[in-house]
Amino acid sequence: MALLSGVFTEVHAQDFFRNIGTSRSSGGIGPGISTSDYSYTNAAPSEMHRLTPVDTQDNDKYNFALGPLRFGIAVGVGVEWNDNINLSDDNRESDFILRPLINLDIAWPISDHSTLKLTLGASWAKYFDHSEFDSGGLIVSPTSALEMGIDVGAVHITLRDRFSYQEDPYSAVVLNNVANYRRYENQAGIEVDWPINENVNFAIGYDHFNLWTNGSEFSSQDHSIDTIYMRPTVQVTPGIKAGLFASYSAIAYDDSARSDAKAFMVGPTVDIQFNEHLSLYAEVGYQSIDNDGTSNFEDVDDQLFSGLSPADKALFNDSSDSSGIYFKVELAHKASPIFEHAVTASRTAELGFTSNTYDLYHFEYSANFKGIRNTEIGPLLFYDHYTTSGDLSETADRYGAALGIRHHLTNSITIGLDYRFIYQNSDVPHADYYQNLVFLSAYYRF
Repeated sequence: MALLSGVFTEVHAQDFFRNIGTSRSSGGIGPGISTSDYSYTNAAPSEMHRLTPVDTQDNDKYNFALGPLRFGIAVGVGVEWNDNINLSDDNRESDFILRPLINLDIAWPISDHSTLKLTLGASWAKYFDHSEFDSGGLIVSPTSALEMGIDVGAVHITLRDRFSYQEDPYSAVVLNNVANYRRYENQAGIEVDWPINENVNFAIGYDHFNLWTNGSEFSSQDHSIDTIYMRPTVQVTPGIKAGLFASYSAIAYDDSARSDAKAFMVGPTVDIQFNEHLSLYAEVGYQSIDNDGTSNFEDVDDQLFSGLSPADKALFNDSSDSSGIYFKVELAHKASPIFEHAVTASRTAELGFTSNTYDLYHFEYSANFKGIRNTEIGPLLFYDHYTTSGDLSETADRYGAALGIRHHLTNSITIGLDYRFIYQNSDVPHADYYQNLVFLSAYYRF
């Protein structure tokens, strides 16, 4: 039970934690973000932000070209020290981890009306003392994607396939006493964006999401989610945009012990630009996840439940549904050319591990300071609170703080230092833990 109970892009301090695989992907039924990863503003379930030819012409991450193709390549190496690699309270293990990294960006402006873009971030983890936790495959960043933007008259179409292979259990807040949560994720979709007139815009899209786990420990998590959604918006005033977000998702598990489900979200949105320095995005609405039957978690992991009686195993069954209010709020402030910060908050229902769902509250403060020559400093504070469904419900709080520093020795060479602290307090025995992580890195951009 204890086993499964429970940053601003290149110049932002939390690059490491984003690129090594800390996405909280939910296929469109949850927050769809990870800590200091994506903005809520105008984010579709697959984070399909509008892609135009301008993105490939003005973005300085493309450092050379071959004919019409623009390339951006960066390589790096990092050494991580982690004092609790298995997120354990009783059996803490520490280790040094070597992580070579590569980032590749390719953009092809096919015409004035279409752009093809590939983004790929990859790494490898080598543990000095615990080789059993070495990467089971090439770690692929959740920001990796193949996408294409096409203009057809006034209508803009975005096609995207977002893919990753991740192992860090950090982003699955209900996990503890585990060092690796190895899984492949793929999210393919299309979004059609139609500016009806200068004040009214209508967007509609479809996503297909798959999660496949690597190994038997979490095989019950393998599932697919098909989501359709729409987001009409109206520019009420020059500084206020109001809209509506609605989505419907069909969730299908590969394991017959897990109950399939249907999910629904609907609610108004507002995007306020108070001035050039201060903006607010807010979304609030109703979310439901209705299960088709009972999930029989006593059959999920034979080793975990082998010592329990049939009556005790039945306690792990979950037939409960989830419904309630969800919200997403982001307040961003650019105080000066050298300092910007943001506060985000959300409440959503997520798919569970040994429960059908869990309710998750997430609060975060992040900042970026560039007042020292050639250096960026980014602090981060966050808090998670979750409650799982079912008869054996767990309630836990997770507190976190991080600090990232980037110093540019030259236009091509950057060195970085990241620190992250996490503390979790759970009402389940042996599910508490704390973790200190330090990451020293060097990057070379061609």
